[in-house]
Amino acid sequence: MKSEPRLPRIALVWAQFTDYHVDRCGAVARRLAGRAEVIAVELATASQVYAWEPSGPVPGAHKITLFPGQQVEAVSLWRRFAAQFRVLRQCRAVFFGVGYNEPDIIALAWLLRLTGVTVVMMTDSKFDDKPRRAWFELFKLAVLLPYSAAIVAGKRQFSYVRLLGFRRRRVLPGYDGVSVERIRAQAARPLAPEGLPFADRPFTYVGRFIEKKNLERLLEGYALYVAAAGAGARRLQLVGAGPLESQLRRRAEQLGVAGSVDFLGFRTSTEVSGLLADSLALLLVSTVEQWGLVVNEALAVGLPVIVSHPVGARDLLVRNLVNGFTVGPRSPETMAAAMLELCRNEGVWRDMVAKSHAMAWLGDCERLADAVELILFPNAEEAAGTVQALSAALELA
Repeated sequence: MKSEPRLPRIALVWAQFTDYHVDRCGAVARRLAGRAEVIAVELATASQVYAWEPSGPVPGAHKITLFPGQQVEAVSLWRRFAAQFRVLRQCRAVFFGVGYNEPDIIALAWLLRLTGVTVVMMTDSKFDDKPRRAWFELFKLAVLLPYSAAIVAGKRQFSYVRLLGFRRRRVLPGYDGVSVERIRAQAARPLAPEGLPFADRPFTYVGRFIEKKNLERLLEGYALYVAAAGAGARRLQLVGAGPLESQLRRRAEQLGVAGSVDFLGFRTSTEVSGLLADSLALLLVSTVEQWGLVVNEALAVGLPVIVSHPVGARDLLVRNLVNGFTVGPRSPETMAAAMLELCRNEGVWRDMVAKSHAMAWLGDCERLADAVELILFPNAEEAAGTVQALSAALELA
């Protein structure tokens, strides 16, 4: 009796998993069921950067944590390289979400390519994230030669990857997504414009309290808004934690808005979904932001968003004056004006809510499944149609 032929293995690799990564791996596993075995590879359970809770299993995929209970930074480059190669060398294709500049990833990409494995980069880096040095950008051209294709988050990422030598290699959108279905289920309440009355909804920020999130400037914009709105001013919720918390509390006191700002601390993914569902709008005015997945979450529950120009997600998920506002990261005045417009005009808010609901599919994790499927199976017509629609939304050349 002949045994069934073994399905080809494909792997998706990230340094550390949270719900977003489980969403994406699960979407890819569902899409490729019966055609490929999906391996979800997490380097380590924790990191120095993100205080995420350990992630659970990935439905439909085989999840492997190479260094359980450890921080990824505490594992030597050699151990990371060796452990990854043992798992990945038997794969048909490997999709790397770990930074392509990491020494172990550079060596792995070259070795895997030389042994016949298709290597694909997944990235949300864009040129405007930081000052770039020409010689280092040229060095990246060589580093990225082993990659057969790239999956990027948005328009600026697409342009940057093209600049890095992917002129003739396939570059598809769809990288940064979350499960819209999961976010809505976690909210566990009617979504906007239903649910909490318009007049009772606060503004909400979700993220780390670090310099690039521009929270002092956000507080300045909020103070201008409060002065203009008077007694009817909405509260501001700051959801998260970080080294700047005491400094931000002092700044709120100095600006005279401490009584209107709620520091809610770190919250679980489920709690965040509920807080967003009860909000008036999401605020994200970073000076540097490769993407900003909380924007995807906001659209999943129908929120308008106020974002700054550097936020990568604005290219795909925010249409200025349609489902939100784009503001200057160093302009508290434009932040205040956007807040004032939303809280004073319920009709504008409801129109933006409807647009955010209509656009939520663009930030769903199924978009990564579309891209992965199309790279592995170029004749996948449905995936090709969705990728084409996504590219049109991004106005990709």
